[in-house]
Amino acid sequence: MDRGLMAWIVVAAVVGLLLGPLLRAQVLVHAVPAGEPWRHTCPHCAEPLPAAFLPPTGRCPRCRARVGPPPALVEGVAAAALALVAWRIREPLPLLAVAWVVLLGVVLAHVDFAVRRLPDRLTLSAAGGALVLFGLSAVADGEWGRLASAVACALAVAAFYLVLVLISPNGMGLGDAKAALSVGLVAGWFGWGIAVAAAVAGFLLAGLYATGLLLLRRAGRKDHIAHGPFLLLGGLAALAVLL
Repeated sequence: MDRGLMAWIVVAAVVGLLLGPLLRAQVLVHAVPAGEPWRHTCPHCAEPLPAAFLPPTGRCPRCRARVGPPPALVEGVAAAALALVAWRIREPLPLLAVAWVVLLGVVLAHVDFAVRRLPDRLTLSAAGGALVLFGLSAVADGEWGRLASAVACALAVAAFYLVLVLISPNGMGLGDAKAALSVGLVAGWFGWGIAVAAAVAGFLLAGLYATGLLLLRRAGRKDHIAHGPFLLLGGLAALAVLL
């Protein structure tokens, strides 16, 4: 690996670390059960919390009680994910598009693990922002066919998940189908094969996780497992392995 690429990866990791407190704040805001208002106060002392920053310690700045994900977890995941993306993708606008989905995906994964929910304003923002950035890339390079293929992949993967939701609504939710839009779009920009691999990888990872919980007797066969994090991780894994 040349020094230029290594430096670029380090820069991406540092950006992830710096954005971590913002992502951590958004996790706390959105990690509420469906039907409840977004959280803007500490659940312990009821003091308002900043929407743009929560310290990596994972504690309320006022009462010092633990709020949200464990210390440094969000920051570490964001840094690792952006570093991986910077390693595999060199085109500027596609890199920004994937990074946008990755950063919102970090928030979505933590929210889904916490409350089994993938909020629309995060899933649709991820897909919409990526579509704009890929569209700009298509305009700049004249790659309209590539953009059309990516959109087709997004719709195909989302439709596949929607069918699964209709068949087994207790196993997945509409949030998973909406999250599949951004995963299919990002993976599809790089080819149909990667889009298919992303969807398959998501199921394999979710299955391994569920099997582990069963073996450890930390979940039963009828327990609902958050699928969103594995869908997002599957997309990232497909890019890392196949690009």
